[in-house]
Amino acid sequence: MSFHILVTAPDLDASGRSLLDAAGCRLDYVAPAGARAVMERMLAATPYDGVISRFIPISAEAIASCPSLRVISRAAAGYDAIDLAAATARGIPVLAAPGANAQSVAEFTIGLMIAAARNIPFLDRTSQAGGWERGSPLGLELSGRTLGLLGYGRIAQAVARIALAIGMQVVAWSPRLAEAGEIAPVQRAASMAELLDRADVLSLHAPLTAGTRGIINAETLARLGPDAILVNTGRGELVDEPALASALKAGRLRAAALDVRPEEPPPPVTVLTGVPNLILTPHRGAATTAARAATARTAATQLLAVLQGRPLPAGACVNPQVLGGPDV
Repeated sequence: MSFHILVTAPDLDASGRSLLDAAGCRLDYVAPAGARAVMERMLAATPYDGVISRFIPISAEAIASCPSLRVISRAAAGYDAIDLAAATARGIPVLAAPGANAQSVAEFTIGLMIAAARNIPFLDRTSQAGGWERGSPLGLELSGRTLGLLGYGRIAQAVARIALAIGMQVVAWSPRLAEAGEIAPVQRAASMAELLDRADVLSLHAPLTAGTRGIINAETLARLGPDAILVNTGRGELVDEPALASALKAGRLRAAALDVRPEEPPPPVTVLTGVPNLILTPHRGAATTAARAATARTAATQLLAVLQGRPLPAGACVNPQVLGGPDV
């Protein structure tokens, strides 16, 4: 039996596409121009069996418009772009690819930490412009400093391994950290407050939930010292951007580096425009050939498993109750 699949992106890496082609699937893609509206029209007009989701949010209305839809498979680790409640109400499993991009995002996270600690973007800009800023403020050596991890999933664990290798101490906190078992040499913080008080660098890896939205705000930033660095390669909505802008402008925080924003793409001018000691990148943490191939392969494999009635790997389905499993 062949299946009709919508890919919510202009392409899919060959590692995933070849699996779908071998299974006889018909693939449609969403062009970049007007992507969300185009995707919604396609879902409403075509009896798709499944969706491989990359960039475009999928709303409850979009899910409802396609009665034939049986599965949504994310070519990514996160799933907050999908209306999970609507999919669950329809009995549609939503699949994620946790771990497929972990190493790529972890390496990018460490790169942002080093760039912020040593002010590399400023030194590059001034050197490219013909300057030679030997008198610029001294940077921070990360070895011997404490990295705080808010969240301790696969990406945070990969960040921890690299940070330990360069001589950092690593401490982690998550409401579900007890489920991780033994994590030494990473240390456990007893609370988020302890994590903030100990962190010289705070790296965000928590999922976006009602409880974590805006978790980095004026109150939590005040617990970090003036030499602290904030890095976010998790979800943009974790950070209250006006509070971050205020802390950086007032010198209450040394630097910040954000790869994710609450609105993507953000408007040309935001509260962070012109803020000093700030690095902004356009959600490129997972943008490597290895991660793109791994997420596409995982998304395709898991989508086919559902459509062909085969078992899924543990943890792949984020709403397992639709498959008869326990609620998460």
